[in-house]
Amino acid sequence: MKYILLIFTLFFTPFFTRVNAQVPLTNNSWNGYVDASPHGNFTTVPTGTGVTFSQWRRFNNSTYQSATDGYNSQNLSGNPLGYIAAYIKTDANTSLNITQLSFVARKSSTGPPYFRAYLHFPATGVMSLIGIGYLNNTNNQTITFPVDFCIPANDSVELRLVMANATNAAGTFRIVNGTSVTATTNSLCNIQNVVISPPPVVCLGEDGEIYLSAAPGMSIVYNVNHQNVLGLLTLDTVVTDASGNAAITINDILDDSTVTIISAFSNPCCALNIMQDIILDPQTTDTPLFTQMGPYCSGALIPPLPLTSINGVTGTWSPALNNTATTTYTFTPGPGQCATDTSMTIQVKPAPSGTDTVTICYGDSYTFNGITYTVSNYSATDTFPAPGGCDSIVTLNLTVLNPAAALVVNLDACDQLTYNNQVYTRSTVLYDTFYSARGCDSLYRETRINIHNNAKEIVVDTAGCGEVWLNGIRYTESTVLRDTVQNTFGCDSLYRQIHVKVNQFNMLYTLNPEDPYERERFSIKISNEYGADFEVLRWQPEHLFPVQELKEQYLSLTEAQDISISGRSKEGCMDSVLVPVRLRAYTKEAAVPNAFSPNGDGLNDVFIPKLKLELAYSTFEFRVYNRYGQMVYNTANMNSGWDGTYKGRPLEKGVYYYKISIFFLDGSTKHFNGELTLIR
Repeated sequence: MKYILLIFTLFFTPFFTRVNAQVPLTNNSWNGYVDASPHGNFTTVPTGTGVTFSQWRRFNNSTYQSATDGYNSQNLSGNPLGYIAAYIKTDANTSLNITQLSFVARKSSTGPPYFRAYLHFPATGVMSLIGIGYLNNTNNQTITFPVDFCIPANDSVELRLVMANATNAAGTFRIVNGTSVTATTNSLCNIQNVVISPPPVVCLGEDGEIYLSAAPGMSIVYNVNHQNVLGLLTLDTVVTDASGNAAITINDILDDSTVTIISAFSNPCCALNIMQDIILDPQTTDTPLFTQMGPYCSGALIPPLPLTSINGVTGTWSPALNNTATTTYTFTPGPGQCATDTSMTIQVKPAPSGTDTVTICYGDSYTFNGITYTVSNYSATDTFPAPGGCDSIVTLNLTVLNPAAALVVNLDACDQLTYNNQVYTRSTVLYDTFYSARGCDSLYRETRINIHNNAKEIVVDTAGCGEVWLNGIRYTESTVLRDTVQNTFGCDSLYRQIHVKVNQFNMLYTLNPEDPYERERFSIKISNEYGADFEVLRWQPEHLFPVQELKEQYLSLTEAQDISISGRSKEGCMDSVLVPVRLRAYTKEAAVPNAFSPNGDGLNDVFIPKLKLELAYSTFEFRVYNRYGQMVYNTANMNSGWDGTYKGRPLEKGVYYYKISIFFLDGSTKHFNGELTLIR
């Protein structure tokens, strides 16, 4: 379906362009000529109101020439013919779909042998050839052309016949009464105006998007950079979504680009002609310029960095200002500006520093910067002005020695004890104080003299697995027993220690995964509950385990199996464990959704296939393409899913195409592909 192009009145605002139709053409004037005498009337036209058909007129250099013989005839000798034309107009409430045009024409024997019939679009000056009519010598002849043209409401088109050269200067051509138009009218056409929102700024080399808003499901026709073939514009179409929105994207803009929004239609022959030029003028990318700041002394106040550069770029800085260390800050331009990131390094000079090192005894005090300290301090500072530079900072390094330690010394004897050349026959306690080189009390010694009889001590060891019976008593945990025997003087003569060692050995198993699938590789790991080392003696059934002494084995089974393992601890204790392996059925069923809505509501926010398997498969291909065949998502990890973005930017609603390949344990591969609808 072709649409006649008509320029519309424009209203601009800072954010969008609203397009409205022009005032309908009057009924008695069109392109500078007026209907007068009946020459070449239309005899068959569509019934109904709202459509106007003019009579045929002839033009010489686009100027109307009056006829003298009752027809729109032309003597090709003294009054050369430019073309013969008539027009069709629709009112504001009627559209017209033309399916056939018939012309009744005749010529003299020396007149033009054929004529070309065009539809001329006044708004753009484009002429579309609808056919060539060949003529006999002198008889009236009906020439019929099948067409498919739509004249929208409040529009017009010119029928133009252009003659071939006559063979004689006096040859004539006439269009006589009987022009027939086969068409249908539509009085229900209600096309909503289109709101056009061009981008406020387009940066050189980047993409530009023109946003369109109209009724949902409306097709909007446009042309890029006046591209045409043989005088006919090359047209593209976008369709508004369920919210009435659409966008035209021009990629990698390196020079001024003109996008002509031509028309909008919702069904055949129900259209609104727009003819609005949107010029995308790419701006060069600037580098923000700033005056270098600093250097500053450590701890000094650094003023805020300017949010507008010398050359007018606005943005933000990161990280936060740091007045204790030299830092490089990055300036990020705000949105809608053609500018790159830049950085500034602000030097922070360290202040000259020194240390006041002092050591005092416990209980003494030291005064620094007007403050008295009685405990160790390594962070207090004092500042001294330094002419022509940063202030000097002195840090206190105060150590307060620990208080004197108490030392207890036990001296034991059965009958008597000689200590410091003195014989002690009774138990007593002696006290001494020692001083350090700094004069601080460093040690308080307490000497305890114990007079008692000498005694002997023996040790007996006994051990068992799990339990030990001794003197009719059952021990399940290791312990130490002690017996004391005194002599006749009341002095201990014998100390007997019995070390009861109960060796614990309890084998445990770990199944990973705990409930494997059929044919899935899994592991069984054996350990001692009490942590001590041990050795594995046997795995059963033996044919499943060619290496018997391993503490961890790997299997892949097709049916349930009970596995028995026996082992021995390094103390010789024996234990065994039974591992019942139950398998889950392995299924390759999968469901792929055909739509998702990445809007952050927690429901269907990612596109991901649904498998009945939790594991035991792998994805080696997961791709999503847009309707142009461009891949917008590619991963080998199916569990992450696609969130509807491309290079970090949300993609527009619409239909996409997926291709997924899954490799299963049995070596088979399943391929899934189809359409996916992204909903926002």
